[in-house]
Amino acid sequence: KNAPPAKKINLSNMKKLLLLIASFSFLAINSNAQYEAIFSHYQVNKLLINPATAGFDQTNHKLFMNVRNQWSGFTGAPESYSLSYNGPVGKSLGLGALVFTEKIAAFTRYRMQLSYAFRYDIRQTKLGFGMSTEFNRTRLDNSILNDPLYDTGDQIIEDGVDGYRNFDASFGAYVELPEGTFFGLSMPNLIRNKLDEISGESSGGLFNYYLFNAGHRFAFDKKNVTLEPSVLIKKVRNVPFLMDLNLKAGFLDEKLIAGLTYRMGDGGALAFLVGTKYKNFQFYYSYDAFMGDFQQYNSGSHEITVAYQIKRKKGGFDRSKKYRN
Repeated sequence: KNAPPAKKINLSNMKKLLLLIASFSFLAINSNAQYEAIFSHYQVNKLLINPATAGFDQTNHKLFMNVRNQWSGFTGAPESYSLSYNGPVGKSLGLGALVFTEKIAAFTRYRMQLSYAFRYDIRQTKLGFGMSTEFNRTRLDNSILNDPLYDTGDQIIEDGVDGYRNFDASFGAYVELPEGTFFGLSMPNLIRNKLDEISGESSGGLFNYYLFNAGHRFAFDKKNVTLEPSVLIKKVRNVPFLMDLNLKAGFLDEKLIAGLTYRMGDGGALAFLVGTKYKNFQFYYSYDAFMGDFQQYNSGSHEITVAYQIKRKKGGFDRSKKYRN
């Protein structure tokens, strides 16, 4: 009877607090939005991690469609879609293009990238240097404007719905030796890194982030089998340090492909790859299982790539012929 009256919860203040948290979360994600998405299929489409591989195969033009569902079954988990092309142009030029979109809960990121690479043959060693320029846009879904917690006129939320836009660039180098060894190094987010250095947000310099990939391809001609162990060391924006240990095998002229990846860092993960080739078509599927406690809240990650290659016409793009003799 004499107990003090219960305090009433101020719903207006609660709404503002929740919107404030959402707004700052969006700004935090947007300020570091230029991270590289986690792919498993860079083994079959190296353009995903290195612009120097654009047109590195001088005999084919290649189209790739990639879909990845990260942490399937968990509400708001990342879903990404990409469509890419790369192929040779002229005697030593390669071009590539990538359109990418990713959705994480109410946040959506769009990315358009153009890659340019130059190839050189030094005896039997193939060497490539390339760079990419890209446009990124990060935004909140329009549906947030219909949320009962949204207050009309909130400038932060409305700016988020309109989206944030920025440009960036990457540089890469890639080498294939005649014995079957390959290695490549790419450095993403060069413009963003420079801006961070100028603003004092980072002291790591222009080449603060990198992706290093190396491996060797063994061919057993008598058994019609190939084995390709490789490693990817990855330090990129907004993603913990990662290292992938890969083993990919091809059977019957790669009509059957199988692979295994162990991802070290961020709790660890194990990925299984299967694929096949039929004429000009290629199909790959991989399943990733996270090895940390979070795996109990999702059913793993799925990634699918469908590829199509077109044989390059001999001499169709080689303008250097008219200067010979």
